[in-house]
Amino acid sequence: MTKALVTGAQHPGVYFLEKWLPDFEFVYGDTSFITHISATQQLLLPTVSQPDYIHQLLNICLDQQLEAVFAMSFAEQGLLAEATELFSEFNINLFLPDLLTRKLLFDPAEILQKLSFSGIKTVSFQLTSSFTEFSKACLQLGYPTETIAVSTVQNPELLWLVNDQLQTGSSPKNPVITFTKAAKIFTMNEPLLLRTFKASTQKVLHTFFNDGKLISVWNAGSFSAESVTGIGSVLKLNGLFEFNFQEEQLFWLKSFVVT
Repeated sequence: MTKALVTGAQHPGVYFLEKWLPDFEFVYGDTSFITHISATQQLLLPTVSQPDYIHQLLNICLDQQLEAVFAMSFAEQGLLAEATELFSEFNINLFLPDLLTRKLLFDPAEILQKLSFSGIKTVSFQLTSSFTEFSKACLQLGYPTETIAVSTVQNPELLWLVNDQLQTGSSPKNPVITFTKAAKIFTMNEPLLLRTFKASTQKVLHTFFNDGKLISVWNAGSFSAESVTGIGSVLKLNGLFEFNFQEEQLFWLKSFVVT
């Protein structure tokens, strides 16, 4: 078994890795000790604000003979993405997005374009930078029959749902607005990503990749892994990711973190 460190141990969301990835022997770490697991199964880690964080973590891995690290916070991933070569010199795998992938994850429009160009199925989408383009794009995506999800490039996780039939508050996670209201909100000339949105067909998958190769999928059910495999290969994914599909078409993906 591969002995691996999982960070962010104070968060309960990290412990399902034991069920998901049985080929790993996990040791958990955080900046303070955890009361609900044994002392032999946990490590005290430096904070990301410490200037020598990377070298402290490397020394811990060497002392504990750890062969892999699953960084479960966004800040940790950002620092360690710059240290993949350093850790690899000591045969320690950092399962997290590299710098290029990390940059790409901030631009869902580029991800969808890249995948579409490679023949991977994605939801229908349009990019706009003016209200004239916005109106045309909504119609091309099927408005008013279809619900249109709108997000800015700067904040891709905040979705506004454009649908004149749905009541405000009908979607607990995303604000629902009419087309008229959208005209007032999206008047600035800023890049927008528009996607068709079908909540009833959405499926979330958690995936594990190693250098672009799909290793495992959690909660796949009857879902075909072919699309997931192709996405990982095209984007050269490494680490844990959360995929959101609609009718086996990719809607969204992001690195899986708990903090």
